[in-house]
Amino acid sequence: MLCWPLLFTAGRLDAQDTTSTRSLTLSDVFEMALRNSTQLKIAGKGSELARQQVEIAKSKRLPSLSSELNYGYLSNSEIWNPSFSKHTTGKMPHHLTEFTVSATQLIFAGNAVKNEIRKSSLDEQIALLSQDKNTQDIKLLVAAKYLDIARLINLKKVYKSNEALAENRLKNILAMQKQGMVTQNDVLRTKLSISDLNLTIRQTDDNIRILNDEMNTVIGLPGASILLPDSNFMATYVQNKPLDIFREQAYQYNQELKIAATESKVAEINVKLLNSERSPVIVAFAASNLQRPYVYSLPAIDVYYNIWQAGIGVKYNISSIYQTPKKVTAGKIALQQSKEKETFQKQNMDVAVSSRYIKFREAQEDLRTYTSDLKSAQENYRIVEKKYFNQLALLTDMIDAANIKLEAETKVTNAGVNIVFTYCQLLNSIGNL
Repeated sequence: MLCWPLLFTAGRLDAQDTTSTRSLTLSDVFEMALRNSTQLKIAGKGSELARQQVEIAKSKRLPSLSSELNYGYLSNSEIWNPSFSKHTTGKMPHHLTEFTVSATQLIFAGNAVKNEIRKSSLDEQIALLSQDKNTQDIKLLVAAKYLDIARLINLKKVYKSNEALAENRLKNILAMQKQGMVTQNDVLRTKLSISDLNLTIRQTDDNIRILNDEMNTVIGLPGASILLPDSNFMATYVQNKPLDIFREQAYQYNQELKIAATESKVAEINVKLLNSERSPVIVAFAASNLQRPYVYSLPAIDVYYNIWQAGIGVKYNISSIYQTPKKVTAGKIALQQSKEKETFQKQNMDVAVSSRYIKFREAQEDLRTYTSDLKSAQENYRIVEKKYFNQLALLTDMIDAANIKLEAETKVTNAGVNIVFTYCQLLNSIGNL
C-alpha cells in the first residue's frame, strides 16, 4: 500500500469571502453533476425518442383504420352524343353525402414488421449506451476539476508551511544582523523569498476560486460555495488490481464496444429487411360506404345506399426482382464493415486500457520516488540550515536547499493527485467510472 503524504488533507481556505463550505466525496460530486448536466438531459431525450420509435414500430401490427365524411353540392349531368352535335341536361339531386369506414390488417410482409421492431429496439439500446458514454465523459471532466481543487488546496498548505519556515528564518537572520554576523543582503534575499511565496499563495487562492466557480456551475451549487475534497474517501478510492481484471471489466462495461456490437446486429437486421422486399404483401381488408344520391341510373335517384366489401389483397413489387439483390449486396457490405468496426473497437479498447494501466502504475512509482526524494530534501535542508546559522554555509546554499525542499513537496502533492486522476482515466477507458 502506498503512503499518501500531504494528499487530500481537509484544510480550509483562509481569508475567503464564502457563504458556505462543503466537504463532498467524488461520488457526491458525480451524482450532483449528472443531475444537473444539460448534455445528459439532451441524451436522455434521445433515449426517450428511441423508446417511442419502438412503440411506433409495434403499432404496425395493429389494424389500420380510417373514416371519411364528405358533404357538398352535386351539379346536374351534362350529356353529349359522340359527335357532340346534341346536348342534353340530366337533372341530378344536388345534395351529396358520403360516409366511408375502412379497415386493413397486415397478414404477411416477409417478417418486415418483426424486423423493424427488432431494429428499433436495437436503436434504443444504442441510444442508452450513448447516454452511458456521455455520463462517463462528464464524470471524468468533473473528476479532473475535483482533483485540481484538491491539488491546489494541498499545494497551498505546502506554500504556507514554507512561508512560515522562511519567516522564522528571517527572524533568526535579523537577530544575527544585529550581532553583525550577516549583511543586509541576506535580509533582503530572505524577504524576497517570502514575497515570492506570498504571491504564489495568492495566485493559488485565485485559481481555487476559479475552479470552484466552474465546479459549482456543473454540479448546481450556489456560486459562493467552496468545495472541500473529502480526504477519507479519496484515500480509499484507488484499488490496485491486475491488468487482466481491468481488461475483463472493460469487455463487460465498455459502452463503445457495446455500441459497435449492437450496430453489427442492426446491420444484420437491415439485410433481413432488404430481403423482405422480395416477399409479397398480404392484407385483409373491410370497408363500408354510405352514399347519397344513387348516380348509377338515369335519372339519378335521391336515396341513401350502402355498399360494403371484405376480402384479402395481395401486392407484389415486381421491380424487387432486379432492384433488391443490389440493395442486399450493399447491406451485406455494411454488415461486414460494422463487424470490422467492432473488431477495431476491441483493439482500441485493449490498447486504451493497457496504456491507462501503465500510466496508473507509473504514477504510483512516481509517488514512491518523490516521497524518497522528499525525505532527502528535508534532511538536506535541515543540515544546510544548521550550517548557515553556524556560519558554515552561505545564504545561497540555504535558499537552494529551501527551493529543493519546496520542489520536492510540490512533486509529492502533484504525484498523489495524479495517481487518483490516472485511476479515473483507467476506469473511464473501461466504462465503469
